Amino acid sequence: MSVKNELRTHFRKMRQCLSDKADRDNAICSNVISFELFKNAEQILCYYPLENEISTLKIIGFALQSNKKIALPYCNDANGNMEFYYISSLNNLKSGLFGIMEPDISVCEKVLSFDNSLCIVPAFSFDKKGYRLGYGKGYYDKFLKKFTFYSIGLCYNDFLKESLPVDFYDVAVDFVASEDRVILCKED
Repeated sequence: MSVKNELRTHFRKMRQCLSDKADRDNAICSNVISFELFKNAEQILCYYPLENEISTLKIIGFALQSNKKIALPYCNDANGNMEFYYISSLNNLKSGLFGIMEPDISVCEKVLSFDNSLCIVPAFSFDKKGYRLGYGKGYYDKFLKKFTFYSIGLCYNDFLKESLPVDFYDVAVDFVASEDRVILCKED
C-alpha cells in the first residue's frame, strides 16, 4: 500500500470517530462565509459533501440566499475529468458517478467563465503549503491546473499537517479553512 493510501485509510478512520462533526463543520463553513474572498466572489465553485466529508450545505445555502452564482462539479468520466454546472437549488442535483450528488446537466447550465470565482476543494487532509490528500482520482488536480482563480480547502484542525506526500501532478490550494482560521498557503 502506498503512503498516500495508508494516510487515506488513517484519515477515513479519524473522520468516522468525530463526535462533534456538525459543530466543527459549522465553524469551518462560518470561516469560509466570512472570508473576504468569499464575500467578493461573484461565483462559488463548491462540492456536495459525501457522508463523512466536511459539509458544505451551509456554504451552498448562504451563496444561494446571497444571490451568488453557485456551481457544483459534474464528473464527465472515470478518468479525472469534471466540469462545473450552476444550480439554483439542491433540487437540481441527482446521484452521479461514484454515487456523488451532481448537477442534473439536463436542467443546469455549464460554467463557461471562471472570472471572479472561489473554488472550495474537498480532501481528507491538507498541509500548510496547500497540498491535499484527496481520493486519488485526480479530478481537482486536473481542474485546478486548467484555470486561474482562488481556491480554498476545507480541513479539520487536527487533519491539517505540516507536510503531506506530493507528486508532480498535485496542485496546491491558495488557502485552507479550518475551525478556527483561514491560512494563506502560497504567495502570488
